[in-house]
Amino acid sequence: MSLTAIMNSGVTGMLAHQQALNVTSNNIANVQTEGYARKVVDYSTIVLGGQGAGVDIEDVRRVTDEFIQRELRLSTASTEQYAAMSDIYGKLQALLGDPAENTSLTGKVDSIHTSLSQLTVDPTLSVARSSALTEIQNFAIEANRLQTQIQALRKEADNHIVTEIETVNRAILRIHELNQEISSATISGKPTGELEDKRDQALSEIADIVDVKTYPQGNNSVAVITNAGQQLLDFIPRQLVYDAAATVTSETIFDQVTINVYNTTTETVAATGLALDPELTGGSLRGWLDMRNVELPGMANQIGALAGEMAEQLNAVHNANVAVPPPATLTGHNSGVVATDDHGFTGQATFYSFDTNNDIVASYTVDFDAGGTTTMADVLAEVNGALGAGTLTLTNGVLEMTAQGGATGVGVQQVDTDPSLRGGKGFSHFFGLNDLVEASVPTNFDTGLAAGDAHGFTGTIDIENRGPNGEVQSSFTIDFGAIGGTVNDIINELNTNLSPAATASLTSDGAIVISNVTGYENYSINVSNDTSDRGATGVSFADMFGVGLRYPVDQSSGLTVRSDILASPMSMALARVDATGTPALNLSDNRGALSFQDLANTATSFDTWGGLPGSNVTVGEYAAQILAKSGLDAARADSLREDRAALAGVLEEKLLESAGVNMDEELANLIVYQNAYNAAARVITTARDMYDILINIV
Repeated sequence: MSLTAIMNSGVTGMLAHQQALNVTSNNIANVQTEGYARKVVDYSTIVLGGQGAGVDIEDVRRVTDEFIQRELRLSTASTEQYAAMSDIYGKLQALLGDPAENTSLTGKVDSIHTSLSQLTVDPTLSVARSSALTEIQNFAIEANRLQTQIQALRKEADNHIVTEIETVNRAILRIHELNQEISSATISGKPTGELEDKRDQALSEIADIVDVKTYPQGNNSVAVITNAGQQLLDFIPRQLVYDAAATVTSETIFDQVTINVYNTTTETVAATGLALDPELTGGSLRGWLDMRNVELPGMANQIGALAGEMAEQLNAVHNANVAVPPPATLTGHNSGVVATDDHGFTGQATFYSFDTNNDIVASYTVDFDAGGTTTMADVLAEVNGALGAGTLTLTNGVLEMTAQGGATGVGVQQVDTDPSLRGGKGFSHFFGLNDLVEASVPTNFDTGLAAGDAHGFTGTIDIENRGPNGEVQSSFTIDFGAIGGTVNDIINELNTNLSPAATASLTSDGAIVISNVTGYENYSINVSNDTSDRGATGVSFADMFGVGLRYPVDQSSGLTVRSDILASPMSMALARVDATGTPALNLSDNRGALSFQDLANTATSFDTWGGLPGSNVTVGEYAAQILAKSGLDAARADSLREDRAALAGVLEEKLLESAGVNMDEELANLIVYQNAYNAAARVITTARDMYDILINIV
C-alpha cells in the first residue's frame, strides 16, 4: 500500500468517525425528546482497484420497530377512544348525582311516593296535597334539567369533533410535505432520520384521534389509511370536512365527517362522497361520535321513558277519581279520535253530574259492549241524552264534559266490576279528561286501534332509518291517501320500506312498535317531514304513534303539574263516587290517595332503550336501573381506558428498547468513536512522518 493510500485511509477514517461522533452527540442531546428515534451509522469499506482504500458512512440509519410502532398507534387510538367516552361519562355522572341522595333521579321518585302516601292519613289537609304536588313538580324539573344537560353534553362532544378534525387535517398536510422532503432526500442520498421522526410525530397526532396505519409507497414516503382501509393520504392528501350543528336537540341530525381530496395548489377540496364515521374503529373521534350518537341519546330515551310512565301512572289514578267539589268542566287532550270512529272500548263507565252539595244530579252508565253503542257519536248521544245536551262534546279530537241542566260539577267513574278500557286505559284516562300532569308531547301511544280499523290519516310523512354513524339505511315517504285505508296497510308499508333493518308491528293495545333486526341494533327512526293529519284533528301520525327521534326523549320536556291544580291543591282528585251516600263525594275520602300510594309498588312494562333491556318493574326500580347502567357504563369506559393505556405503555417500552436512546450505550460509542478518530489521526501523522523521512533521504 502506498503512503498516499495510507494517508487517504486515515482521512476517511477521521471523517467517518467524526460523523459518527456527530450522530452520537445528537442522540445524547435528544435523550428526552418525545418521538425521537436513535440513529446509528452504517460503515462500508471503500474499495479501489480491488484493494481497501478507507471507510465511508454508507447510511445514518434510524432505529425503530415498524410492527411495534403500528400496534402502539392502534393501542393509543383505543386508549383515546375510551378516554373521550370516560370524560363525558364523568360529567354525566356528576349530573345524575348520588343515587342515595334525595337530589338524584331515584331520590325524586322516592320523594313523590313518600309524599303521596302521606295523603292517606288526612286528604283534607292542604299542606299534604301541596307537598305531594311540589315533589311531582320537582321530579318534572329534574327530568327536564337532565334532558337539557344531556343535549348540552352532545353539543360538547360535537365541538370536540370539530377541533380534532382540524388537528387531523393539519397533520395530514404536514405528513404530505414531509413525504416530499424525505423522498427528495432519499433520491439525493441524504440522511432522512430527522425528517422521519417529525413524520412519526405527526402520525402520532392522528393516531390519538383516528385509528390509522401506514404502508410504504416508494422513495421512503408512506401512505396513511384508517384501520378499516379508508385512504387519508397517498400521493395526494385528503382533508376531513364537517359542519358542526348550531344547536342540539333530540331531533338533531348531525352531518357525517366526509373525506375529500385536497388540491395543494388551489387549497380547495373536492368531494368524494366517502364518509369517515363508519370507517372508525378507534381514536378519540370514535369516542366522541359514540357518545354523541349512541350513548347520550340512549340515556335521554331512558329518562324520557321514565318521565312518560310516571306521568301515565299519576294520570291514570287521577282520572279514576273525582275532585271535591267536582269541576264544572273536564277538558281532555287531543286524542286524534273523531266521532265516526268505533269507540274501541270494552267494559263500562259511569258519567255523573253533581250539585253544589256534591250530591248526584244525574248519572248514566255506558255499556261499551252493548250492541247499540259502536261509534264515539253513539257514546256522545247516550250520555247527552241522559245528562243533558252538550254534556259531552268531541271537537278536533278533544273530548270535553260540561255540567248541564243546573248541575255544577261533573265526573267520570269506572265501573269496578267491569271497568271500561281502550288501549289499557279507562275512558277518562284515555281522553285525558282529568289529567294531573301534562307534557309538551304525548306520553302514551296505546291508541286502541286494531289492524282492521280505518287509519283516518291524510297527507304524507317522510321517514328515514338512520344508523349510529349517520348512514341512511332507508328513506321513504308514506302517502296516506295512496295506500290502503286500514292500520294494517300502514304496518305493511312500514315493513316493506324498513326491511331488512327493522320490522313494524301493532300491539294488542294499538301501539306501533318498530323493532331493529340483529345487526342494526343502534338504528333509529327519524321523521324528516310530517304533514299527516288524522280526521282534521291536527294530530299527526308521528305524534299519535310516537314515531321519530323525539320519542320518548321529549316526554320529560315540558312535564309539569296542571297549572290550575298547582295553584289550588284542594282540586286534586282523591275521592270516589258513593252512589248511595249523601253527599256522594266526601273531601275526607282517602280511596284515591290509597291508589296513589299503591303506585310505589305498581310494576309496568318498559321497552328497551339505550341498551337498558326492557323489563316489568316499578318506576322507582326503573330509575335505579338507569343510574346503575350509567354508572356501569362509566366504570366500563374507564376500565377499558386503563387496560388500553397499560397495553400502550408496554408497547411503548418495547419500542423504546430498540428506538430509545440508551445513555450508557451512547457514552460507550462515544469512547469508541473518539478512539477510532484519534487512531485515524495517528495513521495520518505516521504517514506524514514517513513522507518526511522519504524526502530527507532523497
